Amino acid sequence: MRVTTGMIYDTGVSQIQKQNARLLDTQQQVATGRRILRPSDDPVASARALEVSQSKSVNTLYAANQGYANDALKLVDSKLGAANDIVTYVRTRAVESGNGIYTASEQASIATDLTQQFDALLGIANSQDSTGEFVFGGYRSNTQPFTGGLAGGVGYQGDQGARTLQISGSRNLPVTSSGDEIFNTIHAPVGSAFALGGAGNTGSAQVSGMTLTGYNGHAYAINVAAGPAYSAVDSTTGAVVTVTSSVSGGTTTLSFGGVSLDLAGTPATGDTFSVSTVASTFDVLGNFVNALNSGNRAVVKFGGTQAIAGMDATQDSVSRVRSGVGSRMVEVETQQNINGSLDLQFDETLSRLQDADYAKAVSDLTQQQTYLQAAQQSFMKISNLSLFNYMN
Repeated sequence: MRVTTGMIYDTGVSQIQKQNARLLDTQQQVATGRRILRPSDDPVASARALEVSQSKSVNTLYAANQGYANDALKLVDSKLGAANDIVTYVRTRAVESGNGIYTASEQASIATDLTQQFDALLGIANSQDSTGEFVFGGYRSNTQPFTGGLAGGVGYQGDQGARTLQISGSRNLPVTSSGDEIFNTIHAPVGSAFALGGAGNTGSAQVSGMTLTGYNGHAYAINVAAGPAYSAVDSTTGAVVTVTSSVSGGTTTLSFGGVSLDLAGTPATGDTFSVSTVASTFDVLGNFVNALNSGNRAVVKFGGTQAIAGMDATQDSVSRVRSGVGSRMVEVETQQNINGSLDLQFDETLSRLQDADYAKAVSDLTQQQTYLQAAQQSFMKISNLSLFNYMN
């Protein structure tokens, strides 16, 4: 084999470049703290690190959703707490209205106060979050759920859905509640029912009493025609029900379906009344305000009884929903703790896969610096060899 000057230079430069490349890689490991600088350094560990990094990113998204869920649930809880305070206050005033020595003007003063409470409760039912979405509208979060007012009645425009957030790989957590569930489906005590006048009634007739004998628990809608003449429909079955009426001392008694309903005052054509075991908080409260303004003690007494039952049922409804909200808040907190542990595990796994051993890296750096210096010095000596150095 013939050793040429070109070969000596090529080999020397190649060895210096190799040592220099190794030294640079080790310097980068020390500078970045990473053992793997490129996938080719450790293909298996690189692939595993990529999987763990993706899982960590997903876990971070779940953590963000958990924060959003916690904020949303706290908002719902605070609004339900405010609603419960108003309902409790209304119940207290309903009990107060039963005071037999109160005059009509004092009853009217209570009605004025409760009108404000009606509007306040309606405002809570139409609460919005920081993004402008309605909290109690179900899936229809961009539509105001409760419309109308005391004079014409309150209608529900939302639905029965509950918006959710995914807080883990297997859990979509409801973060809102339907206003229909909270305010529109309050239940009368067992063995009783709510008897309410229509919000748009123009006559002076209001419910002053009710007796249930063999009542089947169905919902009934009573309509007033000219005369006055009365007809009733069983809203549960859709069947027309026979109504008999009698008048005594300014009180009209309607009998149908095991119900005996007393009306004080004169109804107008087109007025409506209803009997049902389920009612709306706003309808019950609105009827009570109208009863207080009537000046009729029998109407006020019956309206107060209905209001107390309605507010008790509303408190039960709010408490039930609020209890569920509290349970979900605990679930979010538990999931946050789990996510924190997972995040720590992901960090530990990534560290084990990617991080450099500083002691080994520094030792390798020192060794490779020595190798590079040796390669440089040996190249200098070999490159200086020449026959001319040995000729006289």
